[in-house]
Amino acid sequence: MPYNFNSLKDVIAHYHLHYQIAEFMDFGGRELSTTVSAGLKEEIRFALLNRGEDDKEAFTAEFIIVPLLKEVWKKHPQLNLFSHVQLKVEDLTVVPDYLVTAKDPSGYKTVCKPLLITIEAKNEKFEEGWFQALLQAIVCQKINGTEDLPIFVMVTTGDLWQIGKLEKQQFIKHPWSFSLHHLEELLGILDALFRECEKVLSVEMRTGGS
Repeated sequence: MPYNFNSLKDVIAHYHLHYQIAEFMDFGGRELSTTVSAGLKEEIRFALLNRGEDDKEAFTAEFIIVPLLKEVWKKHPQLNLFSHVQLKVEDLTVVPDYLVTAKDPSGYKTVCKPLLITIEAKNEKFEEGWFQALLQAIVCQKINGTEDLPIFVMVTTGDLWQIGKLEKQQFIKHPWSFSLHHLEELLGILDALFRECEKVLSVEMRTGGS
């Protein structure tokens, strides 16, 4: 990679971003909780019971993160979910662990603007995950061709989830972390983020964005 960033601070300084910690979405309401199917509960329980000390990020990604994202994705037919696709613009090449985009009107599955969420899975290394995820959001913003559309960001260990948003030159990190051990709440929050993406997509379509 042509850049040499070692921290979130490096990325913020290089791209002249303004950093803020703020509750850019209200996750305080109980209405965010959602019903979790017995099948998903058992799938997550089985994964946690069988996760060993030697299991790395790939195990958590495959057996914990993917089932949660897939469960939420099913409810949002306007959106597509991708795994480990390469994104390249100017001097930046990134590979988000997961990426949420608009769905191509043709029905053919391809990375289609706008790019809406980038998700980075890390094994307890949140600081490393955040600067990688912010770089991914910057690439998404450049591919979209506008700074007006928010790019939502998630960094997760599987057990803990943190969220942020890049909009214009503002990078906002939500102060809360959300726990897998409150599964109904976590799924409700993920669902709320996907709904926000659909709102962004709806506005973009009405205003004639591409």
